[in-house]
Amino acid sequence: MKTLVVSLVAFLFALIIGCQESSITDPVSNDTEFNRNTTVPNSADKDFTSYYPGVINLEGKLFDPSHPFDKSAMIYGVVRYGLDSNPSGVEQRPPFAAIKVRLFINAELKGGCTGQGHPWTVNSRSEDIVYITGINQSIYNLEKSFRVRNTCCAHLNLILKFKVEEKTLKLVSMSLKLGGYK
Repeated sequence: MKTLVVSLVAFLFALIIGCQESSITDPVSNDTEFNRNTTVPNSADKDFTSYYPGVINLEGKLFDPSHPFDKSAMIYGVVRYGLDSNPSGVEQRPPFAAIKVRLFINAELKGGCTGQGHPWTVNSRSEDIVYITGINQSIYNLEKSFRVRNTCCAHLNLILKFKVEEKTLKLVSMSLKLGGYK
């Protein structure tokens, strides 16, 4: 009987220790200082910075449609971009000039879930071909949608609207849009 009690105590002790959360594998988040690191993991790589030489900083408050009572989310991050005029292998359509727009987005959002301990993230790449006329220096309006990861209540997409000119890319607006419920 004594062996059974000792075995039961040892089993319960092992169960309690085994069921504790591991602080080594949990995501680290400091609520008092939201991570505002706007660098990209491979930003030191020469190929990366030459492929995406332009930088647009993302910072501000967005309307959060997934939380009707706490209606804002803070965004911090960057959009790195590259523009190629008349890229090879792309159909040319005179008098239009083809421009290849390469985007890499790395951003974090802090949304309305008070019980959630980790930020929402957006890490994505895209490439598009747009056509503008060189005659009157036209502008192409490009709208891109990126999936927001780690949201708590609903799927969200980050919508970024850009103005594309022959040599420049400008961010016009950013917003969050519901993308379906979990």
